[in-house]
Amino acid sequence: MLIWAQSGGGVLEGVARDAEKRPLADVKVSLDDQIAGRTEATQTDAAGHFRFSGVATSTYMVRARKPGYVDRAEGPFVIGRGEMKTLNFEMSQEKAAESAKNAVQAMEYSDEPQFTVAGVTDPSNVGGHGSNVTLPTKEALARETASLGTGKPASGHAGVTKENPGELSIVAAGDFAGNLKSGRDLLQAGRAKQAIAYLERAVKLKPMDYDAAFSLALASQKSGDAKRADRIAQTLLARGERAELHVLLAEVRESERQPVEAVREYQRAAEMEPSEENLFVWGAELLLHHAYAPAAEVFAKGHRLYPKSVRTLVGLGSAAYAQDLNEQAARWLLEAIEMAPTDPRPYQFLAKVQEVAKSEPQEWVEAFRRYAALQPEDARVHYYLAVALEKQRRGQRDFAARQAELQKAIAIDPRLGDAYLKLGVLFGEKGELPKAVASLQKAIEFTPLPDEAHLRLAQIYRRMGEAEKARKESELYEEVSVKKKEKLDRERRELGEFVVKEKP
Repeated sequence: MLIWAQSGGGVLEGVARDAEKRPLADVKVSLDDQIAGRTEATQTDAAGHFRFSGVATSTYMVRARKPGYVDRAEGPFVIGRGEMKTLNFEMSQEKAAESAKNAVQAMEYSDEPQFTVAGVTDPSNVGGHGSNVTLPTKEALARETASLGTGKPASGHAGVTKENPGELSIVAAGDFAGNLKSGRDLLQAGRAKQAIAYLERAVKLKPMDYDAAFSLALASQKSGDAKRADRIAQTLLARGERAELHVLLAEVRESERQPVEAVREYQRAAEMEPSEENLFVWGAELLLHHAYAPAAEVFAKGHRLYPKSVRTLVGLGSAAYAQDLNEQAARWLLEAIEMAPTDPRPYQFLAKVQEVAKSEPQEWVEAFRRYAALQPEDARVHYYLAVALEKQRRGQRDFAARQAELQKAIAIDPRLGDAYLKLGVLFGEKGELPKAVASLQKAIEFTPLPDEAHLRLAQIYRRMGEAEKARKESELYEEVSVKKKEKLDRERRELGEFVVKEKP
């Protein structure tokens, strides 16, 4: 029975099992009341079963821990009066994670992929993911990794920017070279629709010219005309296979929501031409669709061939984190930071890892401190450093340093919701409750779906004795949490999860 049990309260129970579906005894299961700030714990019995009864109506997180196994968590979720809720945990052994780490290292020396993508499934039907509280961070890192492989720099030619259309309109209709150059310049400047007219003229003048036809296919794809891009690319493939045609077809298949076909096109491109770009986009596509170990395999090959590629190191870090190899993930990212200390990308990824990390190694703090010195006008940098200092849990001694960094961040970007949230938490720790309220209200104003800000504000109001305000913020927290979960579930279903099979 819980120490804060209510008559007629709810019940939470479930079973903890290992990866082979066998029950796990002596798993410590804790139930954290997110509103009242209280925790109760129990242990699973010989059948792996745990139970909390008389649970007061509130919002909760549940965590499962056992030495030798990777921690699992579920929530936040609401338990209402008299409600019965069941949660089951599947816990993998830490040695399995170590095996994954060794596999990644071994993959660096393998030229042939050891896997095939056999299909795609709804990730909501796959066990294990739903009980992992770090899954949203893993997916966010995967999306951001994929974004590093999109877009190519503009050519820089004068007169071909979005702001300045230049002299392109005076190119003669019969000038093949002029039309091709103008169309490609517009394409590189991000003006694909305007490029099409010039490229169509070039193709009409020289129907067999590969560069003109490929550029028209690319412009069509970027303008949303996937069918035309597909048709042109298939015609060019019939004349001769090229890696860039497979990359283009991969982008077409992705736009048509055919991820399996897309990843196979990326793979074919990388096999034909194992450039840094082709290997990276192949790995990123695998990572995006939850094929974490295969993604690590591809990124490992990319790192072996292109050891100076910062984004490949970032990809390795994301793939390692997705497999719960947090220390290895941090090492890859710190290596990227050491290689390119002014590149913001590895810092951004390390910052996401640190937000869900249990502790903060000193080298992480020093990395963010150096970057803050290099980029003092970047608001996010000061926010990252403040979070790093918070993770060190130095207590009273670090309040001033954390507050100073957060206030610098807000001074640079007055709409940085994350910084207001952390400042509100800090004021709450210091007991400066009115300041905490003001900061958390700003966090709500400037953050999309600000579930945590509502939760923290409810906790502050409860401490101030403002029961009605606390109740309203708790209701808003629950409402926003549902919307946030629905959004993530929708995105997850739209992407799908690859079904991967090892090669015999």
